[in-house]
Amino acid sequence: NYIERSLIMSIIENVAGLSDAGMKCAHGIAEYYLRNQIRFRDWEPGAGSFFFEYDAFGIPQLSATEWAIAFAAMGMFSAAKVFDDQRYLYAAQKMGVYLKSLQIFDPFIPEHRGALREHTPQSTWCYVRDGLSGAWGFVDFYRVTGEEEYLERAVLWAEWYMRKGQDEDGLPLWGVDLEPPWRDGSALMRNDVLGDFHGGCLNFFYHLYKATGDKKWIGDWYVSFAERYLKYVQQPDGYYRTVIKATMSVPENDPQGGLHKSNDDLTSLGLLCAYKATGDRKFLDGAEKFLAAVARDQQPDGFFEQSCAGIPVVLNTVLEAEKLNVMHNFTGESECRALKALFSRQNNASMYPYLEGGMDEYGRGGACSRSSAYSLIVLLKLFAGDKRFLAVP
Repeated sequence: NYIERSLIMSIIENVAGLSDAGMKCAHGIAEYYLRNQIRFRDWEPGAGSFFFEYDAFGIPQLSATEWAIAFAAMGMFSAAKVFDDQRYLYAAQKMGVYLKSLQIFDPFIPEHRGALREHTPQSTWCYVRDGLSGAWGFVDFYRVTGEEEYLERAVLWAEWYMRKGQDEDGLPLWGVDLEPPWRDGSALMRNDVLGDFHGGCLNFFYHLYKATGDKKWIGDWYVSFAERYLKYVQQPDGYYRTVIKATMSVPENDPQGGLHKSNDDLTSLGLLCAYKATGDRKFLDGAEKFLAAVARDQQPDGFFEQSCAGIPVVLNTVLEAEKLNVMHNFTGESECRALKALFSRQNNASMYPYLEGGMDEYGRGGACSRSSAYSLIVLLKLFAGDKRFLAVP
């Protein structure tokens, strides 16, 4: 048995019915993706993709982004292994085909060779952090399939990032227009700020280093970014907040309206990667500080906030941090409450059968790929021992 049994996992596994509930929830999510994935037909432009979110009336709210495709595929690869179901493997593989279609090789825009478009092959822009997670997906596709093409694609994205994805001070941009927009105005791009989500960058480049063996991906620039991020973006209360680059101060209003709180967009996981890359204890201290904050703020019902996306993110960080002996205030009982809260958000399809199994992120009756993908990956790590994804190797 290759599961690393921590004290927390032992406690969780001994709570009656929790493991069965976790596996049932994970299976439901995998079926949700299978049910809603656009079928792979050569005349269907969205083949392999899916809708990112449905509202309470079952109306789709965006096609999936590159990062959503990547994390859903990780979850489906895990589901294929755990449940021994080739349908899930096929679905993940076709997500990879769609993800590849988002990467730019157009000879007429050579400056953006390797970039990933945001939603579709027609998207004229990207959020840099989103594209990074798409490229992270390429690394994991390579690890799972052994196909060198995926690793080459990840490197091409990283090279684009070095050319076009960061500012003159070496800090990541919020977003980039890849071509002139189709309509007046474009997506929200605040390139004057360093986002509370940008810490997740530390994961991809560490994983790229592990896959290629090339230390340039965790070189001085990587360490400098990690140190500045920790110094300015993490606040005294332990949470990460977007800061204005010119002053490194927190603006009065968060441009994303508090989207990233307990869901730190995998920033703390990135700090663990930074520690593995450098051996510098301060990065572990940063993750420890975040975990103390979310443990302190956990509600009696198990939630950390209205969104349930933070639950799998936090539990995953706890698991990965324990391997590095990071201190935290979770006792097992708090994880159990969080898991029960998470299970309560699974859509039961009382109104719209095709939403069955998806995670209702805000408790409004819909389904969202963000919480669904994170939950699928982490539940199968917790209860089935598949620790390949969202990990710190």
